[in-house]
Amino acid sequence: MQLKVCILGAGPAGFALAADLSSRGTNVLIYSHPTHPRHANNVLSKGHLKSHGAIKGITLVHITFSIHEAVEFSKILILTVPSTGQSTILHELKPFALHHHTIIAVPGNLFSLIANAEIEVGHILETNISPYSCRMSDEGELTVFGKKNSISIAALHKPGNPRTYLSTNSSSFKAKIQRIFPQRLQWCTNVIEVSLSNINGVFHPLMILMNAGRIESTRGDFLLYKHGLTRSVANAIQAVDKVRLEIGSAFGFNLDSVLETSNLCYGANFTDLVDLAQNSKPHMKLKAPSGIENRNVSEDVPDLLVCWFGLAGKL
Repeated sequence: MQLKVCILGAGPAGFALAADLSSRGTNVLIYSHPTHPRHANNVLSKGHLKSHGAIKGITLVHITFSIHEAVEFSKILILTVPSTGQSTILHELKPFALHHHTIIAVPGNLFSLIANAEIEVGHILETNISPYSCRMSDEGELTVFGKKNSISIAALHKPGNPRTYLSTNSSSFKAKIQRIFPQRLQWCTNVIEVSLSNINGVFHPLMILMNAGRIESTRGDFLLYKHGLTRSVANAIQAVDKVRLEIGSAFGFNLDSVLETSNLCYGANFTDLVDLAQNSKPHMKLKAPSGIENRNVSEDVPDLLVCWFGLAGKL
């Protein structure tokens, strides 16, 4: 039987996943929220999705603006919206009976803890990072700078429900989830470990803040990693990463460093962050944002750094 998946989120990450899954024979439907139709309308106007880079070709994608159609299409819902948009999707899902559905937040940023309190759903999982480094043009074309080889994932273990833990920890359940993704899934102990494994919180905020003057004076007219991740920025990143690793260790997690995680994702063997910034193909071509008010700060600070700070406060 052909695998059917509905992707909730018609942004670059959602379209990259749709293109990748479609190339592997998966039947995919993309849900675009009616108030954020820009990318979906651009793709619909062309009649197809054109991709460049690590994913190349033309993909015939099916798009809906109806959340009812999205929920009916598949029991597997993959949420790819930024964490700032997760509450909007949760609000839309509340009227539905989702006891037989599985929601996978990519990435999660502890989405499962909020979702579990607001909706009744069969299983909730989350990954640490998006499987793709990608951008979308105003013309609706997708550029994938890098496709990760592996990502971390865990299911929410609901308190007082040992059956949920047993089912999500079974080899058959993990195999079912692995069938969805082209990437190798590294299963974590729980969603806290997944959150602490999201290296975006280590990379992004510091790179934006330590390049704030350059971003504002040039409107982002430089390459963020290649030109912006200098030795001083790398030292600051490693200092933050040291604290992240210490928090993880206190919880009993054996986390990989920011450099080890990046190498594992892309099958690289860089020994230094500056070397990575200069020579990693998925990183070296990424342009800086046009202003400092962007998701590298608005998402990664409150949804990662603040959460880690809260976890550290409990130790």
